[in-house]
Amino acid sequence: MSVATPPVDTAAPKPGDVLTHPVHGPVRIVNSCTRVVRGEDREYVDMEVIGDEMRISVPADGKDVIGLRALLEEKQIGELIEQLSQPIEPPEKKASWAHRIKTLTMQLQSGRLSDRIDVIRGILGDSGGAPSSLAERNLLKQAVGPLAAEIAIARKVTKDEAEALLHETAERAVAAGAPAAA
Repeated sequence: MSVATPPVDTAAPKPGDVLTHPVHGPVRIVNSCTRVVRGEDREYVDMEVIGDEMRISVPADGKDVIGLRALLEEKQIGELIEQLSQPIEPPEKKASWAHRIKTLTMQLQSGRLSDRIDVIRGILGDSGGAPSSLAERNLLKQAVGPLAAEIAIARKVTKDEAEALLHETAERAVAAGAPAAA
């Protein structure tokens, strides 16, 4: 299942608009400005990551390249939760730890929501629901955090409540996919 999230028309974002960055999650447009780059004037859009102090600046003519999009709607959230809730079966053969981390990191950097869900499922499936390595726990936070922030804004709940929804759904999926005790 793939959740379609077409890019929003970001041709003229205004300060205060809230959009979603594919890697960092929800961002608020701060302002637009002109900068001289290699001797040419270029328009830039400055954004702040909501819930973080990080600022991002992208060329105004390159916003679609980085995949800014509108916040998730309830139907899309439901589809993501459904994808996350499918039983997560443990892998028959585990890849090496380094290969798993590298593959999941690259998948997360794609910015696709379905890949973000697959990373969550992959980490929890490989670990049986409780990642033991610090790298896996950090990667799980990177996968859950921006999605939870976006769900929190869309549903008008706290980020903690949105994170709990994602974690509880994934835990049920791991339990549903676990082999039955003999």
